[in-house]
Amino acid sequence: MSDAPRTDDGKPIGGWVLKADPSVFDVSQMLQDFGQVFRYPVEPGARADLMDAGQPCFLFQSDTSRVVGIWAVGEVVATCFSAPLDPDDVAAGEQLFAEVELVPLEKGISIDKIKAHKVLAQSELVSDPKHANPIVLRPEEVRALEEFDFAFVEPTEEQAENLAEALDEETGLIFQLVGVDRSFGILDDGSDDGLLSVVTVNDEGAYELGRYQEFGDALDLILLQAPDLELEDPIPATDGLPDGNPVAVLQTDDGMLGLYLTAPDTFDLYDPDEPEENGVLAPIGRFDSLAAALAGLIEAIEEVDEEFADDDDDAAPTED
Repeated sequence: MSDAPRTDDGKPIGGWVLKADPSVFDVSQMLQDFGQVFRYPVEPGARADLMDAGQPCFLFQSDTSRVVGIWAVGEVVATCFSAPLDPDDVAAGEQLFAEVELVPLEKGISIDKIKAHKVLAQSELVSDPKHANPIVLRPEEVRALEEFDFAFVEPTEEQAENLAEALDEETGLIFQLVGVDRSFGILDDGSDDGLLSVVTVNDEGAYELGRYQEFGDALDLILLQAPDLELEDPIPATDGLPDGNPVAVLQTDDGMLGLYLTAPDTFDLYDPDEPEENGVLAPIGRFDSLAAALAGLIEAIEEVDEEFADDDDDAAPTED
């Protein structure tokens, strides 16, 4: 029996399909502005709770002005989250969104091809097309879709810049630590209190652990929670960045740092913007445990803060 997580009706989860509905969400405008779909509304419930980072995901469009079928491919990048329908009107309620990264295809996979495929013909996309988002795909159905040739439409430089700006503004996520069954995050959500929110996400939902003025204090709280965090298997590093997702990501003013587990007791910190040496991107820090790596990040942040403080002191006018 497959050890994949299952829906409440017993289907093993290999991935998901999101059906685009222009009356609900203008996916065409998002593709035009950002070159990909990074967020889509889903129905609250057990299925949405099962969406998790790394799961394959596909976008199905029924726009009859083009071929009806799958027109974007990618994956879930985080658990679902709720956002106000109108930030200025609390009474308007909230909408649950799937966090995804779906890149458009040059040529879609038509529904006729899906129906004609002996495996995909049994999929929920065919048998129960009116099911609310998200539609589940069994592992064998995901493998069947991946047999098709994917030619992706690469985003323009402007679209990539728009996407980076939108994600930074809308989520406010400045640090994330990801484990097998739970994750931690630090968010600057732009609230009036000016505090950073520390959150944790697991199978039971998302919870706020506390609010702090200083980033180091927020990271200290995660450090206390992290020693027993189960991580994915190590990703060996060869030339350049390891081929996989980092266990932790820190958003800085001028880029992003990634912390990778590259061996059972080795955590390497990379800055993708650092210059390569002899064609190889070397880590900027190496630690023998997750606790040591997070403590190193805290120390680095404090050193930067001290530098800014010294600069301010040097620039301060002297009294006569």
